Amino acid sequence: MTLIIPRNKFDSLKTFLEKKDYSFEDRPHQFFLARNKGMVLNLYENGKIVFQGNNEQEKAAIMDFLNSLDAEEVVKAEAKYPLLEIRETRIGTDEAGKGDYFGPLVIAGVLANENQIKVFEELGVKDSKYLSDLSIRNYSKKIADILGKDGYTIIAIKPAKYNQLHDSMKNVNRILAWAHARAIENLLTKNPQCQTAIADQFGDQRYIEDALMKHGRNIKIIQTPKAERELSVAAASILARNEFVRAMDQMGRNYSFQFPKGATNVIAAAEKFVKKFGPKALDEVAKIHFKTTQKIRNIS
Repeated sequence: MTLIIPRNKFDSLKTFLEKKDYSFEDRPHQFFLARNKGMVLNLYENGKIVFQGNNEQEKAAIMDFLNSLDAEEVVKAEAKYPLLEIRETRIGTDEAGKGDYFGPLVIAGVLANENQIKVFEELGVKDSKYLSDLSIRNYSKKIADILGKDGYTIIAIKPAKYNQLHDSMKNVNRILAWAHARAIENLLTKNPQCQTAIADQFGDQRYIEDALMKHGRNIKIIQTPKAERELSVAAASILARNEFVRAMDQMGRNYSFQFPKGATNVIAAAEKFVKKFGPKALDEVAKIHFKTTQKIRNIS
């Protein structure tokens, strides 16, 4: 991750690190390079900050301080892709939770005609990555009402089931392909005349095609980067993310435990969970093939 802070905050960051006993080095084009506690932090003259290391607790402390300095993430310019020229009824699928250590993997499918796509456009439906959880919840209700119960499907793979699938398939992309294919199958049973399905590209394009079952074998599959530019996929991304957030909240209530989202800054929470519930319980709440599991203490 690359962050940037204004120049008038450079000294504040240095003072913060000095109090934590960081050592400093001069480097070309850098204000300083700081080392300590398994961390290396580079502050460049233009305000960009790049830091790395294995100390997750220290990394979290640095992130908290950088946020107090109004640090902003440097986002690389994304490639521009043209709109997909699709006019007929189509199926769009997308997933949520793939990169999260805790919680399920959720895949949603949306079956939408051109009129429903126009309504999505009027509502401002977009990729869930650009929406808050509150907006996602509100959009999700509207999308479900527009589509009706036969117009969408949600497949939530709980951690225990996900771990079983990973043990047998040995590959995350194959799990994704199986679940996307299942979503397409579910919707084709409601509308077998649909001829086109769109999904974000992951792994070999044949993954989804090979995973499709009886109803799906004759359908045209479009797998493309940034598939969320097609609004059926964007709508699916919202439904999937909404279910992921709901499932995380429910899991938190079940265990009376706060599960962090994402895959960074989760080690402290995972160690706390293992200490409270034991290592075997981790299989019920986390994707244990992540390297995070190897870093958790108290795992026998």
